[in-house]
Amino acid sequence: MIAVVHEAPGAGTALATPPELAADPLVAAVTETAVRVLRPEAERTEAEGVPPAHLDALGSCGAYGLIGYEPGVGSGLTARQVVREVHEVLAAVDPSTWFVWTQHVPLAKALVQAAGPAGAALRGSWLPGLVRGERRPTAGYAFLRRPRPPVTAERVRGGWRLTGTMPWVTGWGVADSLYAGAVTGSDEAVLALVECAPGGAAQGLGTAADGAPLWAMRGTHTASVELRGVLVPDARVLGVVPRADWIRAYDLENADAQPAVFGQLRATADFLLRSAPYEELGLRLAEKTARMRAEAYALRDGLPAGEGVRDRLRLRAAVLDLAVRAAAACVTVSGGRAIQYGHTAGRLSREAQFHLVQAQTTPLRTETARLLLGDV
Repeated sequence: MIAVVHEAPGAGTALATPPELAADPLVAAVTETAVRVLRPEAERTEAEGVPPAHLDALGSCGAYGLIGYEPGVGSGLTARQVVREVHEVLAAVDPSTWFVWTQHVPLAKALVQAAGPAGAALRGSWLPGLVRGERRPTAGYAFLRRPRPPVTAERVRGGWRLTGTMPWVTGWGVADSLYAGAVTGSDEAVLALVECAPGGAAQGLGTAADGAPLWAMRGTHTASVELRGVLVPDARVLGVVPRADWIRAYDLENADAQPAVFGQLRATADFLLRSAPYEELGLRLAEKTARMRAEAYALRDGLPAGEGVRDRLRLRAAVLDLAVRAAAACVTVSGGRAIQYGHTAGRLSREAQFHLVQAQTTPLRTETARLLLGDV
């Protein structure tokens, strides 16, 4: 296992946080919490699960306050730069905690975008507590892309009845609310807010029969959750849209390379830097990653959504490929110790594999598989 160091991920490499970004108050507070609170416990967290104290620490340092955050006047920074840095840092030091924490983002975005009196009321009652870290939501809706989504919504007087099994819900047992997706008989996507208490659930919510344990990201409290006729009033519904439109927007959003994967690559570069005599490999990995990151973020910032999709997919696949190979290099330089649970190199390898499936779409799977197989 490598020694814990109290440095920001990527320090001393091409992936180091730029000084102006490091000086941002939110970035500085999150980085301090990440390297001093989360990183020392990363191996234990993966094995035993994300403790509520980690989420408390992220709430205290302001990490839940990214929605609506504005960098200081004169800093030259954009909100997007701050958001990306926070995600990269957290994903680098403790991916399990990052993944549980990031489950709040879909609901936060939906609250900001919600229209009408009901949307305004939900925004006013939920968003302040969410950005302070007092609310701990999770989400379950990616399955809406399936040909036959496993959760249905039936219109009833004053709301909707949700029935089915969500295959993946992260943070179950530590979340206090669920941003849930379901499909209607007319193929519309219903996005609704369901309350659930930590360690328990609202009426009609419960875990499904236990399946095989996850071999990657097993500390994320991910469960299969049953909705047994859960009643959701209209006042808790954040959207009812044609499912085809929802899928199109989801695919476009996930065509871009994600900050968390660049965080993963920062972690593997750091590992190699501390694995003599392979420091040069770490520096070269950081330089290549920095170039790819600059290209990915330029695509995201410079083109409207829906343009350059092929280039976005190709680049995201290339970043995933690099992450897998970089993590394999960490295993290689560590030798037989890496296959023991509790070794950082083995964890990095499993996490790189997780990124291959997280927020994947059919076009991205195709591009990624083609690239991973190379000339085969």
